[in-house]
Amino acid sequence: MNLKKTLLDLLYGQRLHAKRALAFAGRVLPAPLFKPLRAVAEQIVFRARPEYQADTLPPIFHYWSEHHLGPRALRAGIASAEALYFEQIKAVANSGVDPLEVLSVGSGSCGMEIALAARLKSEQLRVRITCVDFNAELLRIAASQAASQRLSDAMSFVGIDCNRHPEFPASNVIIVNQFFHHVENLEDFCAGLQKALSADGVLLTSDIIGRNGHMLWPDVEAEVRRFWAELPDAQRMDRYFGKVQRDYRPMDHSAYSNEGIRAQDIVACLLDNFDFEVFFTFGGSIMPFVERRIGFNFDPGTPADRFLIDRIDAQDTAALSAGNYPPSNMIATLRHKGKARRTLFDPIDPETYLRSSAVQKAKLEAGGSRRRN
Repeated sequence: MNLKKTLLDLLYGQRLHAKRALAFAGRVLPAPLFKPLRAVAEQIVFRARPEYQADTLPPIFHYWSEHHLGPRALRAGIASAEALYFEQIKAVANSGVDPLEVLSVGSGSCGMEIALAARLKSEQLRVRITCVDFNAELLRIAASQAASQRLSDAMSFVGIDCNRHPEFPASNVIIVNQFFHHVENLEDFCAGLQKALSADGVLLTSDIIGRNGHMLWPDVEAEVRRFWAELPDAQRMDRYFGKVQRDYRPMDHSAYSNEGIRAQDIVACLLDNFDFEVFFTFGGSIMPFVERRIGFNFDPGTPADRFLIDRIDAQDTAALSAGNYPPSNMIATLRHKGKARRTLFDPIDPETYLRSSAVQKAKLEAGGSRRRN
């Protein structure tokens, strides 16, 4: 086991070279050959570093979340995505559905699902959670952890490649937690979720809905570069490249993996199949400064760093509320067409998201046209 971990650590340590090689392969290989290669690479990454599905974010992210994102979410009635999942499941269970079937798709290492099952069981709710993922090793480990917590009767684990076989068991509640942005075959995937969800069921999700590949939309990138120009060299350290970057450099993570492969299409695909009843969105120009690549450059214990994050967040929040550019993240609940029981859209509705995305796509196309000419 130690030798296996050592080998995986060595592979992970060479990830930049591997990503560049995969990006090159994606340019030269036909899609039927490249897609399986990309899928294998993604499995290796999650086996080498399953902890990246947990909390590995920099301290400045937690400062931003606690002082800015968290209070806004609480005003919308959302303590956290996990709390929303629990409350929604509990509401369905208390409505008389017994036993309640919950499906979690793209569950990875299943840490959130195991904690959810334990909490539901402690409240004596008859709920069974089925976890679906394509990584059999992660599911095997999760099944062992569930057994050790005496949750085997409340959980099951099923290996399915959702990009190839999007057919799921009938469920009263479906959770898609940080997984839509890994799905390339979105149309069939969303149709599969619609088919599996019971007539009065609810789909719950927290996900990334920014530009494909976790790139930045033109107006978002302009704001990021404006703030980047203020930073001293020490705070321009890019952990992805392992060096100081004079200019901010966006990265297309979908060039070598399924990261954000069709993130910008998620909302439209969901609207084709469901109605939103909660659409809470956030994150634009603030995100690069609080995430892993750059965020470790900032110390929440330093007043100047806190002030910078406060300024960026204020600009970002105003731009998102005005619909100037699309948000990069959402927490949402959805139901079958015509079944939405309430509507909470904060700060914008899904249609405004689509309109602002269309404006940014037009700017990209116009920019590409000018470069070609």
